[in-house]
Amino acid sequence: MRTALVFLITLLVGGQALADPFRPSVKDQISLGKRAAADVRKKEKVLPETDPRVQELRRIGNKLVTQIPEVERKRRPFEYTFDVIDSKDVNAFALPGGPIFFYTGLLDHLPNEDAVAGILGHEIVHIRNQHWASAYADNTKRRLGLAVVLTLLRAGDTVFDIASVSDSLLFSLPYSRRHESEADRVGYDMMSALGYNPQGMVDSFTTLKQLSGGGSRVEILSTHPDTDKRIQALSKRVSEEKRSFEPVQPRAEGLYKPIPEKTNSSHSKTSRLLVRACCQDGH
Repeated sequence: MRTALVFLITLLVGGQALADPFRPSVKDQISLGKRAAADVRKKEKVLPETDPRVQELRRIGNKLVTQIPEVERKRRPFEYTFDVIDSKDVNAFALPGGPIFFYTGLLDHLPNEDAVAGILGHEIVHIRNQHWASAYADNTKRRLGLAVVLTLLRAGDTVFDIASVSDSLLFSLPYSRRHESEADRVGYDMMSALGYNPQGMVDSFTTLKQLSGGGSRVEILSTHPDTDKRIQALSKRVSEEKRSFEPVQPRAEGLYKPIPEKTNSSHSKTSRLLVRACCQDGH
């Protein structure tokens, strides 16, 4: 059914298939992201900008954003922001339009700046390539069904209604496996182009795996299946690199906290803002 839907939509709209009327516009994504980020700041303990971890995250994040071509930034003027939530949850997430949040339960255990850049690059790509908007459009079309979708597409009108987007959809809509792979690949390209050692991205996933084995609830892994395969794929790419990189850069003194041998799962609360459920519908 889904294959038929995609095929018929492609036939119907032809060369305009990229102009998906179900996908939120860049302007709408920015508006939705700001709304959701304001809600996060009300409900979670967001660290002040004077905190060294916030300063580190913003320095690396803003540096990565400079890798986005100016033409693209003018066409999609997303407003990237970087904040840290004081929580033992092992998590990081991107909201549509630009906001990115890290939990201290993850950030504190990343061993080097390159690992921080690896996860930041991944999250930036989710925003940059409009993954939430695409997932929202796909979800809407599946929910409406083939006949309704084709009728609406024939009308040629914009179908998206910003007022209809619930807060739960902003935080729980899953990315596809294709989007996750793309975020890994392009995030790798962004960080390595700046001179960050791509081994740091391997280190970030290794850290996530270690934390997941320690009893903590690792929300970010709920949307990142096959962690071992991703580590293997990234390690293979690093081993095939023709470029030379400086060794991974240690974080400033006091920012990195080694993972305890036994993580007490009772210290890890269940976040109110779960990132996403694992890749629904097998895509």
